[in-house]
Amino acid sequence: MIVLKIIIYFFLLFLTFHVNAITLTNQLNNFLKKEYPFKKDIISIIIRTPLKKNIYCEKPVFSILNNINYIGLKDVLLTCIKKHYYLKIEIHAKGEYIVANRNIPRGTKIKESDLKVLIGRIDLLPSYTYRRKQDVINRVNLRDILPFQVITSLITRPFWIVKIHQQVTVIIHSNNFTIFSKAKSLSNGSENDTIRIKTKTGKIITGTINKSGEVIVFL
Repeated sequence: MIVLKIIIYFFLLFLTFHVNAITLTNQLNNFLKKEYPFKKDIISIIIRTPLKKNIYCEKPVFSILNNINYIGLKDVLLTCIKKHYYLKIEIHAKGEYIVANRNIPRGTKIKESDLKVLIGRIDLLPSYTYRRKQDVINRVNLRDILPFQVITSLITRPFWIVKIHQQVTVIIHSNNFTIFSKAKSLSNGSENDTIRIKTKTGKIITGTINKSGEVIVFL
């Protein structure tokens, strides 16, 4: 009879721990889904930290400690009333990402037809992988990209409307007048970038590039 009681006690203890672990995982899963930027992705969480038997929170408060990347290994702070627990978790995610649809030679201004959307495990891809076509279109690749190669921001750059040492039109706006002039760009720049330019008199000023490649300066 005593042996039976011991067996029942350990069974209930294991069952309580199992239920608590599942509840905590579900609560953490709901929190991360709210924080996760790509709502269409399917995410799953694995808690790598061994859970203590007495961890149970009706209203837990979670905080992500290292939020540079939204997937992979993460450190999470669990606050339960006045107690704090540090959890190591792993986030798996499945969703859309961008690859090359064909061979893209270096220096190409990328078009939509150059790109293809695939679906797979995002957490297994390189860092800074593009997830949306619109983030890649009109950028320039820094090296050759092969068909079905994953495209990341590390191998592309903005398309430069203005290049360094280029003669540009400068439009200077003031309350009482507008002046059109020429100047030399001191750096590369794309639309809406702020760059420095050198006027014919040698003065260095700062302006913003518009879609026509003109530099707008407000005094």
